[in-house]
Amino acid sequence: MTKLEDCMQVRWLPTLLLAAIGGCGMLSDSQQYSVYFPAYSAELDSQARATIHAAADFASLHPFQPIAINGFSAPPDPNQDVEGLSAQRATVVKQALVNEGVSARRISTTANGIIDPKTLPTLSVRRVDISVGQ
Repeated sequence: MTKLEDCMQVRWLPTLLLAAIGGCGMLSDSQQYSVYFPAYSAELDSQARATIHAAADFASLHPFQPIAINGFSAPPDPNQDVEGLSAQRATVVKQALVNEGVSARRISTTANGIIDPKTLPTLSVRRVDISVGQ
């Protein structure tokens, strides 16, 4: 490499570094995910696991951001036991995140209990929200 080529590389280096740093500001360091459950269940299906995997991947890219988990459930059916279901769902999602490598110390959980489905679609009350970095 000639002295001129060497000088050109060094000259462009600060510009490239500034461009890279400036681009980082456009990336969000927070994201929300919703995990949906079957009625009266805290079982994870393949779609729920894929959502949790995506949340864990995002969390690994932002290791200093806290993670909040909020569980919800629908009103009880006389034939179903939903006592504590929002807490069970939140716990299942937290454990799945931990299994994906996310530190349990970063995760806080809240069980919001029963949500009135008259104000939301039925599926929306059978969910857990994962918020990374908010």
